[in-house]
Amino acid sequence: PRIELQGESLIRDYTIHVYIYGTVNAPQAVFSSEPPLPQEEIISLLATGTTRAELTGGGNVLASRALLLLGKELYRKIFKKGGGEEPKSDSIFNRLSVEFSGPDPRTGEQSATAKYKVNERVVLIGDLGVAGDFRGQVKYVIRFR
Repeated sequence: PRIELQGESLIRDYTIHVYIYGTVNAPQAVFSSEPPLPQEEIISLLATGTTRAELTGGGNVLASRALLLLGKELYRKIFKKGGGEEPKSDSIFNRLSVEFSGPDPRTGEQSATAKYKVNERVVLIGDLGVAGDFRGQVKYVIRFR
C-alpha cells in the first residue's frame, strides 16, 4: 500500500507544511515552512516548540520550556480530574508561549517575552527586561497566499 498525506500547522510565527508519501514500510517526509527554515529546524520546532539555535542559546530557553510543561501538568492535575487528558487546542497553554532570551548584543540585558495568540490574526506580546522595563505590543498578522 502507498500513502500520501499533507498537513499544516502554525507554531509560534511559523506555518509548517508536511508532506508524507511512499509505501507504508518506507515512508518519506518533506518539511517546509513560512518563513523558510531548514528541515532540521522545522523538526526541532515541531518536537520541542523551539528551534535548535534557540535550544543551544542557553539554559534559560530550556528552563522556560520545562516551566511551561510543568505548568501544563499542574493544570491538568488540579482542574482535570483524569490528569492525563490533553488541554484543548484553544486552551491558554496552547496559545501562550514564554521565552527567556540571552543577553541583547546592543544592551547586554536579558529579557523575558510572553506571546498570547488571541486568534489567527492577533497576537499580544509582552517583553519584560531585567531592570523591570515592560513593553507591550499587539501584532496583527496578514498572510498573502
